[in-house]
Amino acid sequence: MANKCKLNLRHKEFYPIQGAGYEGFFRGYFYYENQYVTHENFVDVFNEALPEEITQWNGEFALILQTEDETTLVTDKKRTIPLFYSKSETNGWIVQDFIEPKASMSIRKDSEEELLLAGFVSGEKTLFDGWYQLEIATIVHLKENASKYCYYSYVTEKDQDSLDNFAEELAHILHNIFDDLVARLAGRKIILPLSGGYDSRIIALLLKDKGLSDSIITFTYGRPGNGEATVSKQIADRLGLQWKYFSYDKAMWEELYRSKLWKDYVVYACNGASVAHLQDFPSTKLLVEEEGLENAVFIPGHSLDFLGGSHLPYEAILDKEFTSQEVVDFIIPKHFRLWQLENGLSHTTSDIGKSVTKDVSSYKTLTNERVTSIIDEWNWKERQAKFIINSVRVYEYFDQDWTLPLWDDRLIYFFSKIPADMKYKKYLYDYALHKMYPNFYPLPPKPGAENSLKNKYGVLYPLLRKVYRKRKLYRQYFEEPMEWYGIYPTYKQYKQSLSFKRNGTKYTHPYNINAFIAKDMIQMMKELAK
Repeated sequence: MANKCKLNLRHKEFYPIQGAGYEGFFRGYFYYENQYVTHENFVDVFNEALPEEITQWNGEFALILQTEDETTLVTDKKRTIPLFYSKSETNGWIVQDFIEPKASMSIRKDSEEELLLAGFVSGEKTLFDGWYQLEIATIVHLKENASKYCYYSYVTEKDQDSLDNFAEELAHILHNIFDDLVARLAGRKIILPLSGGYDSRIIALLLKDKGLSDSIITFTYGRPGNGEATVSKQIADRLGLQWKYFSYDKAMWEELYRSKLWKDYVVYACNGASVAHLQDFPSTKLLVEEEGLENAVFIPGHSLDFLGGSHLPYEAILDKEFTSQEVVDFIIPKHFRLWQLENGLSHTTSDIGKSVTKDVSSYKTLTNERVTSIIDEWNWKERQAKFIINSVRVYEYFDQDWTLPLWDDRLIYFFSKIPADMKYKKYLYDYALHKMYPNFYPLPPKPGAENSLKNKYGVLYPLLRKVYRKRKLYRQYFEEPMEWYGIYPTYKQYKQSLSFKRNGTKYTHPYNINAFIAKDMIQMMKELAK
């Protein structure tokens, strides 16, 4: 091909493909017109060109195609497999499935602020100047310049049907998804991170119903006696599944966080786009070693509770016409809170505020149905794709496989059409699970109008909120059930870490462990890029 760009692909499962007039690399799988497509039959199905029906591809994949004229990059509707691109010193294109910081690479200040406040970098930007990431459901064409378009939108019209009919449809979709999953996993060892919550529980139940009990190892972790581990074991015992527990303590975290292994993993998983996933890194390492796992399939429970409506605020489902600013105000406080800026984050003049406003302003007629879809779409394409789903890098790091059945495209399509009042507080989702497995899921109450804390306490709310958050901040070192704050050997060192200055801005009041990881990770990247 005359117009080749330079490809650097890290993952061993990017396989070469070559058709009539193109060549490239494919990783993953998808279903298309009742066909199961992998690198082995991709060319048989699409021998001549990329089809216009790409929106119908349902799967977990990334595609790189090169012709005489251009290079085309494609991601799935979850961004399960990241791709990045940049211009080389000779003005050609470089395409990679990773970004590692190197000498002379410069950090973008706007991306640095986003990573500190949210744990991910929004849009097509990355932490590094000149490097770009593919977003969800995106096709990028690289010629002399880069052009892109998104081939799917979550913001769509809602269907009207009864609760029972929707619940029956959801159950049917879940069974179809797991029928396909069973066919793909034939003969494989299955590893299920089992928190005991609704998402991981439905995976365990459906896998057992499909006859895979003997292939499953479940596991959980944390401080001995924590509630999540207790529920996890109860579920595993009821289902007759093998269960393993990994104890976390502060000494373990201190040793791990300062190890070369952790630093190597952070570089592997970050890619200039997201905080590295922390919580099951130690347990995955131990499980792989103890069981001698080789290319086992991890199936984390991401993230059907989100699709089901767990992140929707009550105010957004009210039957009214919203302004763009109100929608922006739903998004920014929810997603940019890992640290608080000393002088606050402007929703109107900051780079973050302008970016979110631009995303929201592309939509008109802001009814509650549209607003809840916009809120979920922004969350889906940013936090869910770049932070939550990116957690599968931990399994790859230890040479294991993964799949995300609860992010199947059929579930994305289904929940995009559900009215806001049925999605709020996961009402339909929880109701459907109860209908499927009444002995494992209680019948959910119909959510009613909320009297928010802000309304309840009125003018006292800001003060009470500040007192609560400060108390939590100083006690979580001792009370966190996962013992994460053991990354600081002493409580004094922890307290000293609760604020810092960067680029002339003071950051205070870290929200959770990811706040600290983001701060330390950026510093590591800067040192590696000197």
